[in-house]
Amino acid sequence: MSVVLVLLVISILTERQPTPLQPPIPFGSQFFLGFELAPERRLGNAMFTFASAVGIAVHNNMTLIVDRFSPLVNTFRITELTVNDVDNALRMSLVVRYYEHERRACTYDAATRHLLKSVGQTQLRSNVRLCCYFQSWRYFDEVADRIRQNFRFQEPIAAAADAFFASKSERWNTTRVGVHVRRGDMVDAYSGGYTVAPPNYFRSAMRYFTERYHHVEFIVCSDDITWSQNNLPAAIDAASTAEIKFSYTNSPALDLAILARCEHVIMSVGTFGWWGAWLANGTTIYYADWPRPSSWLDSQVNKSDYFPPHWIPMR
Repeated sequence: MSVVLVLLVISILTERQPTPLQPPIPFGSQFFLGFELAPERRLGNAMFTFASAVGIAVHNNMTLIVDRFSPLVNTFRITELTVNDVDNALRMSLVVRYYEHERRACTYDAATRHLLKSVGQTQLRSNVRLCCYFQSWRYFDEVADRIRQNFRFQEPIAAAADAFFASKSERWNTTRVGVHVRRGDMVDAYSGGYTVAPPNYFRSAMRYFTERYHHVEFIVCSDDITWSQNNLPAAIDAASTAEIKFSYTNSPALDLAILARCEHVIMSVGTFGWWGAWLANGTTIYYADWPRPSSWLDSQVNKSDYFPPHWIPMR
């Protein structure tokens, strides 16, 4: 019976795929794990859910399945198992939705390390769909290399990021520091606990790097370039030899690839800047006064779960 079930699952996963996008990936077990991405989810949020799902699948010896039509597949060279119809793949047995503990988006849920036990699954009822955000580095820290392999940019995006840097400073001793300035909808979301980083924060963070490196080139990506142009140049000390360049791509994927190619990152707020810093994998400075104390968002966030311990808080 189990052999027939596996054959049926394989038939569904390979349906309408005469020319696979990647070599077949062997199933890790009979248990399948999917995840939900609401249409309004932006790139940074989607990356968190995917990366956490990879870590949770590995911890539980489950096979992660990813929607082939997900925007993540268009941006990255995803190496996990992609299928045309996630719902059909999961419906081979009862599907249980698992919501992160207390629906807290930025707090690690340790129960995910024993997921099947947590949802009360038996060997015959094995499939799980993760729901919500799962925004903690702890979910995937043990499989970081695997996440980086999945988050290699598609060639057109990678080539455009390389072209962006081809026209920048060619000094041999230049240290490139990405600066992500998130404003946009955050400016009007104060009542929920969202905040934006002020000019003084960027001044302190930029000084951190100019005091440590001989020549710094700041690469600014933002959803508000006008504000950035009006405020960030003045944040650089007059005596510094630092340069500042702005990205005008209007493409989240390309801006993320640009940040990822920097040696260090100054992030402001939001998951997009978080991932730019994580992919760059150098020194990261983040805005310490996020979220606003005693707000709804503050109740959602455990900072030690959200920010890796070696990242540097600053105001």
